[in-house]
Amino acid sequence: MASSKLRLAIVGGGISGLTLAVALKDCRNIQVDIYEQAHVISEIGAGITLWQRGHEILESLGLKEDLLKVINEEPEELDKQKLAFQYRLSDRADGFNFYNLYSKGGGRYFHRQEIQQLLLKHVPDFVTVHLSHQLKRCEEAQDSVKLIFKDESEATCDILIAGDGIKSVVRNCISNEGPSYTGTDVYRYLIPKENLAKVAPNHSCLEHPSVLCGKSQYIVSYPISHGRFINVAACVTIPENEDKPLPGPEVRKATTKEVVDHFKGWETEVVQLLEKMENPVCYVLRELHPLKTYITRRIALIGDAAHGMTPFLGAGGGQAIEDAYVLGRLFSEASPENWLRVLEAYNLVRLPTANKIQHDSHVQGHYVQLLTPEFENIKGMGQELAPEQMNLLLQVSTKHWSWLDTDEAEQDLTRAIEYLRNTVAA
Repeated sequence: MASSKLRLAIVGGGISGLTLAVALKDCRNIQVDIYEQAHVISEIGAGITLWQRGHEILESLGLKEDLLKVINEEPEELDKQKLAFQYRLSDRADGFNFYNLYSKGGGRYFHRQEIQQLLLKHVPDFVTVHLSHQLKRCEEAQDSVKLIFKDESEATCDILIAGDGIKSVVRNCISNEGPSYTGTDVYRYLIPKENLAKVAPNHSCLEHPSVLCGKSQYIVSYPISHGRFINVAACVTIPENEDKPLPGPEVRKATTKEVVDHFKGWETEVVQLLEKMENPVCYVLRELHPLKTYITRRIALIGDAAHGMTPFLGAGGGQAIEDAYVLGRLFSEASPENWLRVLEAYNLVRLPTANKIQHDSHVQGHYVQLLTPEFENIKGMGQELAPEQMNLLLQVSTKHWSWLDTDEAEQDLTRAIEYLRNTVAA
């Protein structure tokens, strides 16, 4: 290495980059620099779901007390099986539940900025954060990586970790695979709880996380920020547009009428919910096709830069946290002569795990929108599903959510550490 300390650069001050910085808290033999393109670290977007395994990781990194304050629950409640989502066929006047997802502790539902601010609070004092540094490109050499920013300033590091999202600049050094359009547009909005309660005081979405399904359409809703807001994401899919060029801007303002019109004929509670989306924003939903590797010799991708996925398993944020945790712990375990091997160990375990969840999330989205061949006879909303089709929805959902209560991140870490210990540095 070029100096006595490893020079580690993290591009991106989002959840993955900040989790990695916190996970490196015991690595004072590493110089850590975070490069963030914004002038202030502040997460955009809305809700994020944190499952038990992600929660336990953040607890292990010292965030336990802060997390409990945000979710406002007693510690013993986190060990109980709880309703995480109720799945409902809602594209008809008389909708009905067809699957209830239970998991240990249920889902923990946050605004993204709440998680980001908790992580910022725990970033070690030896980590330097550089704001207003938008990466233009990076160049990997035999002994270092050069970062060139939009203002033509430069920085050099020994190892570069890219947490710069689904539109990652760094990923160009590893793969020419960019994000592709899923054919789905997502309308997002945070509804103040009291606004919905005024018109529907007993509305199920005030208390229960819900997945509302129909042909080519899907809504996920859950309370966040101590129940003060209802996070809503309403998806509208045109299947033939999958993998085609974007039909319009990536992000645009929408209207309440536009959203409601898409869901005409759905059950009353759906209409009541969408009518309270007063200033929705419409995003195109993009994803990566699974990459063959997350690393080069001196560069690694984490989070959405590595496996940007659809939201149908609520797994994107959690997988970013797992990436960062495994990578940070590996640097803590590695000796200086093995620092470059850390990336190999990370890739060995995280690539198959995250790619599988990425794939399953894609497939889950097709099933809950009745877009797979088994539902070819369902041409529009309100059609009755055959018993075997309902059973299939139940079976697929049970299968795809089976990863929730496993300790796969710890298993990954154990295998990766074993790989490090059994590998002689080149």
